[in-house]
Amino acid sequence: MKTSVDGKDKNAPRGQSVRRAVVDIGSNSVRLVIFDGPDRAPMAICNEKALCGLGRDMTDDGALNPVSVSDAISTLKRFRIVLRAYGDPPTRTIATSAVRQAKDGEAFVAAIRDLGFDVSVISGTEEAELAALGVFSVEPGARGLAGDMGGGSLELVSIKKGAATQSVSLPIGPLTVMRASGGNLRDAQKIIDNAIRNTKFLRRGSFEALYSVGGAWRSIARIHMNLKRYPLSVLHHYEMSAASAIEVCDLVARQSRRSLEEIPGISRKRIDTLPFAAIALKALLLEMNADRMIVSSGGVREGLLYHALSPERRNADPLLEACRFFSRRFAPEPAFGHAAFAVIAPLFENEPVINLRNLEAASELVDIAAFSHPDLRGRHAFDTALSAPFVGVSHRSRVWIALALYCRYRGRNAALPNEQAISLLDWDEQQTATQAGLALRFAATLAPKTPDLLKGCTLTKSTEGIALNAPSAHAALFGETPRKRLDSLAAAFELPSILNFGD
Repeated sequence: MKTSVDGKDKNAPRGQSVRRAVVDIGSNSVRLVIFDGPDRAPMAICNEKALCGLGRDMTDDGALNPVSVSDAISTLKRFRIVLRAYGDPPTRTIATSAVRQAKDGEAFVAAIRDLGFDVSVISGTEEAELAALGVFSVEPGARGLAGDMGGGSLELVSIKKGAATQSVSLPIGPLTVMRASGGNLRDAQKIIDNAIRNTKFLRRGSFEALYSVGGAWRSIARIHMNLKRYPLSVLHHYEMSAASAIEVCDLVARQSRRSLEEIPGISRKRIDTLPFAAIALKALLLEMNADRMIVSSGGVREGLLYHALSPERRNADPLLEACRFFSRRFAPEPAFGHAAFAVIAPLFENEPVINLRNLEAASELVDIAAFSHPDLRGRHAFDTALSAPFVGVSHRSRVWIALALYCRYRGRNAALPNEQAISLLDWDEQQTATQAGLALRFAATLAPKTPDLLKGCTLTKSTEGIALNAPSAHAALFGETPRKRLDSLAAAFELPSILNFGD
């Protein structure tokens, strides 16, 4: 694949913030995304798009719509100015389905290059592979089928153990199907069904999960969120049962344009395409007999960045990388989180409902609200964990981390924020999150933002109680407040507290 991101910072050292950009010229939208943050967990700091509709209303002889071309060129001129203002970070520019199929695609590409963009028209196979890489970048354990619904085509990729095994690009994007069917939904259904049923590797029962990529399918998931009154607003890793997804697809396909316009958060320029995207999603879920659909924030753009990484960097944990990045930006002493994790991890080694990765993430964020007003630190930390652009994390894990951080700042008996979000956790998960937060609260009191003072200290649990094991020189650190917080931690386990000082 000729899809690496050029630039001297291609494989930046671990943890270093790297700025880079992608310009994606699709069949429906033209988008600029400028990323910052660690190379393994890139975060969009500028995300602009224009729904130019290059694949919409193409001429009878297969040329791009002149009005759409004019809109796209104007948009790209603006992007050129924005990129210059950002210092011209390494930028990859790609064009997809509409441009590669159009009769005048080469002339349009030449006009783009005249603006200073080194554009590549990627094939359907490359687009499918990049979509799979994008899913892997944000879902390291992804297993199933990645489906990237663009305006002109649908890319399907079988994914397993970090590799794409089979792929296909189907010409059934909403704009393509609208044009082929004349806007008739029944005819569109036949076109979509025929394309999907002729895709041989979509054997029924072969894929448990569909990882959905693309703005149209994200919009459908957002509609489901709103109908369900779901307590989180983060779309990444939002899960729906296949039955629920099919139900909302049927709803979208039946709605009038006026009804769809009343749905908050849905772009008016995308409304015409939504029923066609819904028909395709339903047909795919039925054919593959999936159990569930998972929304992925990773797609072709993220796949480009992931492809540019060394194998070592690809294996880094994107959640922990992002948490460390936030700590470096917002905590007074970023190293304290790692030191605190070493102290508290032994306490939870035998807890069946705790994921030590979640505990490590919460530990890295232990001082995330240090510069907030003291009365607001708990809520600030909670909201940050719920809304930050973290990937590689489920919604339940996100809530667990948020609750642990809230208890780190507010203690055991404070009124809980956002009880609807916390209700995503079962009782045992809420208990361990509270216990983890209290353990972090104790560590932060014993050695406030001073990791060196935690060396040689551990918290352990036995039938006798919750024990602090520390060098004898640390006895002087153990004042009234640390004692109260150790007692509070032990009470959360319904055990006494124990002090073990010695060399």
